[in-house]
Amino acid sequence: MKLYAMTVVAFAAGAAFSSAAFADECSVATLKGHYTYWAQGTDAAGKATAEVGQEHFDGAGNLSMTSSTAGTAEFSQDKGTYTVNGDCSGTSTYESGASYNFFVAPSGDNFVFTSTNEGIVQAGEDTRVDAE
Repeated sequence: MKLYAMTVVAFAAGAAFSSAAFADECSVATLKGHYTYWAQGTDAAGKATAEVGQEHFDGAGNLSMTSSTAGTAEFSQDKGTYTVNGDCSGTSTYESGASYNFFVAPSGDNFVFTSTNEGIVQAGEDTRVDAE
């Protein structure tokens, strides 16, 4: 029990430190430019999925993307909006209905994300290729 309590205290202290470490370091302008990404997981039916694509973030809360899903020959396009909080966490919502939570590096050079749509298990990473 003592080890468990120490682990919980250490985890809580680490979480508080990491949240404070990025306080007010990020904003919607942190994400600007072209990014390439990969994602993998399972769809709502439990079928494995893998996807790659390109996204463009305008630094003002708007995004567009083109993607390719494994097992299909066609590209798909979507657009949407995003928010970035001061602690470098954020959300993105697409016109297709997809939505994600993410954590961005304070430099804006990369971020990791996970789906917030019920029944869909998907995670991946975006990497900035230019800031335009």
